[in-house]
Amino acid sequence: MKVRLHPILIPVFLFLLVSGNVSIYTLIFVSLLIHEAGHLVAAKMVGLRVRSCTIMPYGGELTIPGRHAVRRRKRFYVALGGPAATLFLLILAMVIPFSATDLLIRIQLILLAVNLLPFLPLDGGQALSAFIEKKGKEYEARLAMIVHSMIFYSIVIITLSFSLPQTIPYIVLASFLLIQNISAFRYRKYEKALFNLKK
Repeated sequence: MKVRLHPILIPVFLFLLVSGNVSIYTLIFVSLLIHEAGHLVAAKMVGLRVRSCTIMPYGGELTIPGRHAVRRRKRFYVALGGPAATLFLLILAMVIPFSATDLLIRIQLILLAVNLLPFLPLDGGQALSAFIEKKGKEYEARLAMIVHSMIFYSIVIITLSFSLPQTIPYIVLASFLLIQNISAFRYRKYEKALFNLKK
């Protein structure tokens, strides 16, 4: 299995290093790795093979061969594996205090809050997508989630634009998530063909 960092993380980490926030850089990176490890453990527990893992600003993304043929129950569990690992780390930080406990707790709370939003490609969106799917209507549910997510991120970007420049980091993240959904929407015919093959 290949593990890589998404290029968008490079400028983020460089900024933290240049600004002297090495401790924040370390805690964020470790938190993202543990979050993604939760997805990997969940995938292994339900018997799925993971081809690659990409660490994203909000967590990570797994490449699972034949994802469209995977039962929705398994996809639901895998989606919640990351937040479960983050929750475990949050509880651990609260029980075993150390010098950077407050910072670690804040990072976990932010990761949980962002990842559990019911929009793609976040874990909450993936879990909701798997939950609302009905047999023979998987593509329709997925498409509805993509459109639903694009509308949400567009509204977020427009709203945050009124508070520039303080909201630039959040606009960048929302734009990144919007682009991922636009890309998925562009390839919707290909995805529909894969869902049809599953039937």
